[in-house]
Amino acid sequence: MEISTIQSLLERLFPVCRSITGNGVRRTLEILREIVDFNITEIPSGTTCFDWKVPDEWNITDAYLEDEEGNRYADFKFNNLHVVSYSEPVNKWLEFKELEPHLHSLPEMPEAIPYRTSYYKRDWGFCLTHRSLAEIDRSKRFHAVIESDLKPGSMTYGDIVLSGKSDQEYLISTYCCHPSMGNDNLSGVVLWAALLHEIQSLDLYHSYRFVIIPETIGAICYLSEHSEAMKKISGCLLPSNVAGPGRLGYKKTFIGDHTIDRIVEQTFLENGIEPVIYPFDILGSDERQYSSPGFRIPTGTICKDKYYEFQQYHTSLDNLEFANAGQLYETLQIYLGTIHNLEMNRNYLSRNPNGEPMLGKRGLYKSIGGSLVQPAHLGNKSHRDFKYKITTQKLTAGSDLDAMRWLLFYADGSKSLLDIAELINLPMSQLFGAARTLEEHGLIEEIQTGE
Repeated sequence: MEISTIQSLLERLFPVCRSITGNGVRRTLEILREIVDFNITEIPSGTTCFDWKVPDEWNITDAYLEDEEGNRYADFKFNNLHVVSYSEPVNKWLEFKELEPHLHSLPEMPEAIPYRTSYYKRDWGFCLTHRSLAEIDRSKRFHAVIESDLKPGSMTYGDIVLSGKSDQEYLISTYCCHPSMGNDNLSGVVLWAALLHEIQSLDLYHSYRFVIIPETIGAICYLSEHSEAMKKISGCLLPSNVAGPGRLGYKKTFIGDHTIDRIVEQTFLENGIEPVIYPFDILGSDERQYSSPGFRIPTGTICKDKYYEFQQYHTSLDNLEFANAGQLYETLQIYLGTIHNLEMNRNYLSRNPNGEPMLGKRGLYKSIGGSLVQPAHLGNKSHRDFKYKITTQKLTAGSDLDAMRWLLFYADGSKSLLDIAELINLPMSQLFGAARTLEEHGLIEEIQTGE
């Protein structure tokens, strides 16, 4: 996906008021479906999902807070963060002492509007810059208006399964419930769609389940609705906070050295990038739902300014100046490279295990070229159809003869290409190309293994 398309999506989706239910989520998914295909499902309010229930649906058309002279201190149409998400409807005049418990600001960031929610407790409120709050004349009366609707409806999510040949399925999940904040998590929403767009037409080796949901309640309901399928997931990548100006980072799975962790680290290594590494923590996003005891899906997040790690987090300063398409595109390349390496991660068994087979008589002893990205195949589609940009190569391709010899040496079925790449410091692309050459000459065969 081109940077211009990413920028257009960011600009169209940024103003949309999203929450855990409602028309904002529907509108977001409708816009994404203009560029990628996936299913949309509605789960009715009151549906039991394990220990939770889908709440009533919330929609809002307008809201403002003004004094008796018409001075406005919060205006939903100016910025939807001005209203506490899931605020119940209100239209009343109040003294300041009555109003004050319903006002939220950040004294340490006087120009920022904070993001606040009240999903599961009926309440209402306004979020103001602290500068605006300080300017309020507390002797006046105030008109609080929130034109919202909170009643039985449904929660909306999107998903699609891209089927591959192996018995392994990976989950790509993000959350779409945050209103106008660029990095958290409009960036994850757009990257999710861009990643789906890039691999949707490929003939894949593994299967990939793409899920876009409201955070927490959406993940819990999706697990409840698809329990058997989700218990078979091999691992998960969760795009979140992927477009900040800082360094690329990676939050590990709860296992820490799972295939997902190792593939991501290998991808960074091959691209000459030293990421910020974050250990697993339950404070975060839906990784704690997917990795809960009943499912234990190892879930990792490649990020660029991770949640909690940047000052603008959960404020109006997390805008499209802080997060932009160029920065998102950079993170997208690492996600694509990670999927690329997952697709190449196979196990092989030698068909000539007794000593080294003679390569010369097969025309393989001489150099077969030093290309890093071999013209090997992922199903019927060329490995070159994976369109991602390798920036710098920290790992240098060795000779193809060496790659073949190492593969033949380790071809007892117990080691994957990732295992071998880590052992001998060669890029997976070169090993995969060598493996295809050896397969074509009947020297090794691919075998299926469990995770």
